[in-house]
Amino acid sequence: MIFMKLFSHIVNKNISNLRHYRKDNPFVKTWKVIAKDAPEFLGINKKKPVYPEHVDIVIIGGGFIGSATAYWLKRRAADGLSIVVLEKDITYKNIQNNISLGTLTQHFSLPENVFLSQYGTEFIRKAKENLGDDVDVQYNPSGYLVLASEKYADKLETTVTIQKEYGLKNELLTPDEINSRYPWINTKDVQLGCIGLESEGVVNSWALLKGLVQKAQQLGTIYVNAEVVGFEMEKQRDVLMEGVSPGTYEKINKVVYRTPDNEEYAIKFAACILAAGHESGEIAKLAKVGQSEGLLSIPLPIESRQYEIYSIENEAKKTGLNTPIVMDTSGLWLRRNCLEDNLLCGLVPLIRDDSKTLSKEDYYKNIIEPTLINRFPNTTGAQVLKISSELQDCNTYDDTGILGPHPYHNNLYIAAGFGKYGLHHAPGIGRAISELIIDSHYSTIDLTRLGFDRLLINEPLVEFNIY
Repeated sequence: MIFMKLFSHIVNKNISNLRHYRKDNPFVKTWKVIAKDAPEFLGINKKKPVYPEHVDIVIIGGGFIGSATAYWLKRRAADGLSIVVLEKDITYKNIQNNISLGTLTQHFSLPENVFLSQYGTEFIRKAKENLGDDVDVQYNPSGYLVLASEKYADKLETTVTIQKEYGLKNELLTPDEINSRYPWINTKDVQLGCIGLESEGVVNSWALLKGLVQKAQQLGTIYVNAEVVGFEMEKQRDVLMEGVSPGTYEKINKVVYRTPDNEEYAIKFAACILAAGHESGEIAKLAKVGQSEGLLSIPLPIESRQYEIYSIENEAKKTGLNTPIVMDTSGLWLRRNCLEDNLLCGLVPLIRDDSKTLSKEDYYKNIIEPTLINRFPNTTGAQVLKISSELQDCNTYDDTGILGPHPYHNNLYIAAGFGKYGLHHAPGIGRAISELIIDSHYSTIDLTRLGFDRLLINEPLVEFNIY
C-alpha cells in the first residue's frame, strides 16, 4: 500500500515536470525500478489474466486512440458489447517518452482536423467530468504561434480565413507585431504569423492516457498484454465484391496473439480496430493488406518516424511566462517547459532521404542548431541537451491520418497515422469509430475523407498547415 501511494504521488505530481528526463534526476532511476509495475498501477494486472475465446470487438493498440475507442464503445453500448484491447507495451514506455504528444493546437487547414481538435480540447478540458474526479491532466493554456516565410504566407492567410469560418479565434500578426510581443524571435525572414487566442496549450499526456485506460476498464474493457502475430480467415463463397473473383472472398474473423509467456491464443471477433500506431502497417500485412491483389494490393502506408527532443537550459527567463508554443516555417517547434527554467524544442521529422543518413550529432549540428539560432538568436551559446527520442506513426502517403473500414476487410477498422496529434484527436476519433460500429455512419463529425479509399483513387488529403 505504501509503494502504491508513493508511485501514485510521483506520477501524478511530477510527470508534467519534464526535468525528470535528465540523467541527474532521481526520478529516472525510480521509474526504471518501478516501470514493470505500471500495469498494476493502471489496474491491468490486478486480476489473473483473462484470454477470451470470442468477443464482439478486438482493439489492437491500447494507446490514446485505442483506449479512447474502447471508452466510447463501452460508454455507448455498456454491456451490450464485449471488448478486448491487445497492447504489446503495457508499460507504455514509448508514450511516456513522447513529450510533444501533450501539445494542443487548432492550427489546421483540413476541416476534419479542425473539428477533431476542437472536440479533443473540449473533452480534455472536461477530463474530470469524462474520466473521473481523480484525473488531473494539468491543462496549461499558452497559445500557439505559427510563423510563415514568404513562401507560405499566402497559404497561412487563406488557412486562417477558413479557420475563422469554423469558429476558431486567432489573429494574424505582421513581423513588427510579432517582434513587439516576442522580441526574442528573429522575424527578418518571417512574412506573417498567426497566434491562436484560445484552446491551445499543453497537457500531461501520461495523466490523460492513464485516465482513458482506467475509465475504459471501469466500463468493462479487458486489457491483455500481448503482441499480435496473425489473423485467421474464412472463405465466404456467397459474398460478391467488386474486384474480387466470385467465391474467393475471405473474411478475417480471428486475431492471433502471443503473450509475454510465449503462449499463443486466438480471439474470434465481429469487428477489429487497428490502432497500433507506427506498427499498424506491419500488422495490416498479417491480414494480407498490401500482400495480395485487387483491393489488397495497396499497403497501409504507416511507418515509424523518429526524432529528438532537446532542452535549452536556463533560457526560459529570457522569453518570459507568456511564451507561446512556436511552430517555425522550417518545422522547428519550441515551447516553455511549464514553469521550469528551460525551453523544449524539436523538429518535425524530415522526409528527405539525405537527412536519414545523418548521425544524431550531425543532424543536430547541420539541421537543428542553425535553424534554432536563426529563429531564436538568444540561444546562441546556450547549453542544449537531448532528453528524449520520440516515435510517431507517419502516413507516408499524404501525412494525414487514416480512419475507417478497409475496403476489402470491412470488419477491420483502421485508426492510425495521426502522428503527434494522435493524443489531441483521440477523443474525437474514438467517438467516430463508435458511431461507425453502432450507428453505421458518422453522426457528429463527417470523417469520410480520411478513409482508406483515397489511396485507391489516388487523392491525397494534405494538411497544409503542418510544416
